Amino acid sequence: MTEVVMAPNADGVSPPPVVPREIQSMDGRWPDRVWAVATNVGWQTHAAAGPPPAMPGIITAATPRNAVVRWDEERGRWVEQPDLAWVSTWADGVLAMGVDGALRWLDGSGRPIPPVLAEKLLWDGWNPPWGLRTTRAGDVIVYVTQATRLEPGWWVFPRGELTPERLVLPPGVDEKSVALHTGDGGDELLAWGSLRSGERFIARHTQGGWQMLPPFRGDYRVQGLLATPSGGLFVSSRDQASPLCIYRLGRGGDWERIPIPFHTKPDFPSSHLVAGEGDDLWLTVDFGDRYRHQVVLYHARG
Repeated sequence: MTEVVMAPNADGVSPPPVVPREIQSMDGRWPDRVWAVATNVGWQTHAAAGPPPAMPGIITAATPRNAVVRWDEERGRWVEQPDLAWVSTWADGVLAMGVDGALRWLDGSGRPIPPVLAEKLLWDGWNPPWGLRTTRAGDVIVYVTQATRLEPGWWVFPRGELTPERLVLPPGVDEKSVALHTGDGGDELLAWGSLRSGERFIARHTQGGWQMLPPFRGDYRVQGLLATPSGGLFVSSRDQASPLCIYRLGRGGDWERIPIPFHTKPDFPSSHLVAGEGDDLWLTVDFGDRYRHQVVLYHARG
């Protein structure tokens, strides 16, 4: 069961722990230095204009509240970090923005803040950039939705540079549909999405160019794409009515299903697939509110 210990109120009283809707966007090093975002941990109120003419003036509205949390290994709980607005993995560290608007590294180092973020070229500052990816070399790949001097689309910022280059994608793709993954080692670029013709695609960037891979099967949509250190390729996928499935790209070019030794309910909210050294696979599955956020960690060797 996943619980969040909330910050004390103005009187110094800590409310009872809550079970969030979801733990997501985990950053850092497990288990002693890891941060995450917990969704729907309570409610926040804000002022809003009432709709005329029935409710003129100002009314108070309430919306679900999210929180940045840190894992407490001793208590086995997440603990809210009320001074943080968001956290994000950046190259070899975890970067955070405080509620005061200041950026800082969570490892306490005096390293300079990446100029792309420090000068707020890409976003409003209060939410992490969407589609943020970093390579082992420290290059940054990000999807720009709005900027004063950049067109919307995928851009690459070489390490420490303020001048980006447009990311060259496979011919004929619908750029807005593209999702990217840099691999756990950060050395390989994988892309999936839709072509302008409506067909789906999976591609791998190798030796300076894109290699289009066999199309994925059936009506299943790709949730995640993973390359192992030895070059193996895996897809986590599901449709609206079926459990999670894992597929491996075989040598013959076919997608081979890998059995999961437990039933993954079709209504679970999240999963994550990671490759370790020696091509070991690690899969986490969160079974959601109905099961009080029970999480399964499954290890497949080789």
